[in-house]
Amino acid sequence: MNCLAQLQFGAPEWTTIVIATMLVGLALVIYAYRSLSLKRSLTGAAMFLKVCSIAILSIALTEPLWSGVRVHPGTNLFAIVVDDSRSLEIKDSKTGKPRLQQIQQLLTTKEPTIEPNADNKHPQWLINLKQNFSVRNYSADAHAHAQTELQQLTFQGSKTNLISSLNELNQRYNKLPLAGILLMTDGITAEEISRLETSVPLYPVMIGSSAPVTDLAITKTSVSYSPFEDAPIRILADLSATQCQQKQIKAQLLDETGKIVETVIRDITQPDQQFQVRFQVRPEATGIAFYQIKTSIVSAENNEATLANNQRTLKIDRGRTAHRVLYVSGRPNWEFKFLRRAIEEDEFIHLVGLIRIAKKETKFDFRSRDGEEGNALFRGFDEQNETDLERYDQPVFVRINTQSPDELKDGFPKTEAELFQYETIIIDDLEAAFFTHDQLELITRFVSERGGGLVMLGGQESFQQGGYEKTDLSRLLPVYFSQQASTEIETDYQFSLTRDGWLQPWMRHHKNEPDEHKRLTEMPAFKTINRVDTTKPGATLAAELKNSQKASYPAIATQRYGLGRVAAVMIGDLWRWRLKEDSPSPQLNKSWRQLLRWMTTDVLEPIELLVEENSQTNEGTRIKVLVRDPEFQKRSDYQVALEITTPQQKPIKLIADPAIDQPGVYQTVYLPPQPGGYSVSATVTAPDSKTKTIQGGWVHDPDSVEFRSLHPNLELLQQLATQSQGEVIPAEKLQQFVNSLDQRHIPVTEELVTPLWHHPWVLVLVLGCLFGEWSLRRWKGLA
Repeated sequence: MNCLAQLQFGAPEWTTIVIATMLVGLALVIYAYRSLSLKRSLTGAAMFLKVCSIAILSIALTEPLWSGVRVHPGTNLFAIVVDDSRSLEIKDSKTGKPRLQQIQQLLTTKEPTIEPNADNKHPQWLINLKQNFSVRNYSADAHAHAQTELQQLTFQGSKTNLISSLNELNQRYNKLPLAGILLMTDGITAEEISRLETSVPLYPVMIGSSAPVTDLAITKTSVSYSPFEDAPIRILADLSATQCQQKQIKAQLLDETGKIVETVIRDITQPDQQFQVRFQVRPEATGIAFYQIKTSIVSAENNEATLANNQRTLKIDRGRTAHRVLYVSGRPNWEFKFLRRAIEEDEFIHLVGLIRIAKKETKFDFRSRDGEEGNALFRGFDEQNETDLERYDQPVFVRINTQSPDELKDGFPKTEAELFQYETIIIDDLEAAFFTHDQLELITRFVSERGGGLVMLGGQESFQQGGYEKTDLSRLLPVYFSQQASTEIETDYQFSLTRDGWLQPWMRHHKNEPDEHKRLTEMPAFKTINRVDTTKPGATLAAELKNSQKASYPAIATQRYGLGRVAAVMIGDLWRWRLKEDSPSPQLNKSWRQLLRWMTTDVLEPIELLVEENSQTNEGTRIKVLVRDPEFQKRSDYQVALEITTPQQKPIKLIADPAIDQPGVYQTVYLPPQPGGYSVSATVTAPDSKTKTIQGGWVHDPDSVEFRSLHPNLELLQQLATQSQGEVIPAEKLQQFVNSLDQRHIPVTEELVTPLWHHPWVLVLVLGCLFGEWSLRRWKGLA
């Protein structure tokens, strides 16, 4: 019954008679007791009891009514939500048993009843709850699921989205009289409480104990790739060891075939110790590969709270086909010779050369046949197409390592489709006048919009000596040209790394500082440089040159420009370095490879595959394909087909649809059925039926979120209760909570009016007063 009950009178017209009766009764009691030989205190007590009984009987004439409100039986709804995720399999620190057993005990009766019609399956608190409410049962993992019986839950949900599940129930019962939600959970969830949208009181019941448990867990993993040539792929794993002191732990890295790649053993000395293990791997094949990290306690007895957080699956991207680099030079030189030899050893760089062997020249009749317009240097190579020979007023090129006969046929590219197929351009000893205004603008767009790399090498026709200070390329370069012509004659310049250069992996050759100092000391002196004043703000000066007077000049500088990178190498005779080397693994070769790897690392692809998996939402894995044409314009008229390979090597085919608000973006959503590594292949078909395929992948690992913490999140449960105007209910006080529901705010109630005289306690009170008065007189021997 509600605490707002009131006392009313059904026959108030009897009030005068009641007052008169009470006064007459009082007078008679006083008259009867004035001749009794009792102590004053006993006399007062006996008179009071007698008067109270007369007053109660007199008031009954006015028909007193007890009115109030109560819960309307069966009208209000009450939801019971039970966490059905795998985190309930964690062993509790107090009982040593899984937390799910605590929930099972709360949902089942302790003692069977012998009554024939009684509910033998449910506990008493649930039976009492069903007497006044229409109870709805739900389990919660990634979503909220309606359940007929909560006793049959398997606790195998992949992850717990408590907030989303509560929001789903709020929307479902938005216009229904839902009195509250009883939530049985340990509070472990990947979602933020700020996403809670419910107006229904929440009553969380915390499951599990917060005492420390024995556990070894992988808390975080990362994979890092480096342009540093000798550096393998590095894998880092952060581990947490709780209550594992005086024990050894073992961490292993396994490849896709299950073969152990590396094993690390560590000794644990502290009760709560955080540490990191490192693995290095050099996959032989290119593309996507999935590796596993497994950890364990080296002990005969394994009493960990859970083993679900002892392993992780990692995605490793070994790369794809080689990055294409265009080298264009104004004359044959030794730089290209050594650069080409260096790149031949690198499977990730495909170098294409465009070497000018003769500048354009004026035609003289005495050097050609009558009527011949072509350059006599090319006579006899192709007699059937002599009309296509190079003209006298055009430069003569040699194309090296091209993929097709038409590639670079007309010299340096003149269109986006021709130039944007490369990822980095190297300009070496080539004057600015060689390029047309449109080609210079095209190079600028190549860097800023396409995201390509630009490297300018030193030489007698590079930088300011090549006339670039008056072109658009001066904005791209990371250096300021000298304002005054240099009259000083230098002979030797010694190469050294700057402070920023020491921090760049692609500038270093060795893992330790002494070996790197030794390498720099053994480098020969250079004699040809392109002097510049300073580097631009925001640029990085990686190396410098010092003359005999210890004056410093920029040697290698880099900067970001738009989406791409630009590097300026002011040294004009790097080939001297190679001529001084006798090592079978030349250092100059390594420098070239590391520079070009770094320049092509983050270059945009015409087709990009992105996989977005948000652990805080239920939207599944979103697969996006960004499509650009050869001119790097976003296109929405292509067709994109996806093929996903599950961890069990089962292929699944999907179609990616164009996004309405994002040009060039095709997307679809896939719900991974189980944890593991998923590879995806995207085949893009252009309107002209040309196709291109790109590979990708991701790891679906819900356990990394579900078991990131083993301690019940009491703070979250308290916030849920406070924000919804509910209350955290201890498990042992469930019965008291159910009994107190009629004193809380209930959506639907009914008015209850009962005669006060019909209550047993009224009769008991009257009889008690009369019996008490008689007992006092009887005690003193008065009849």
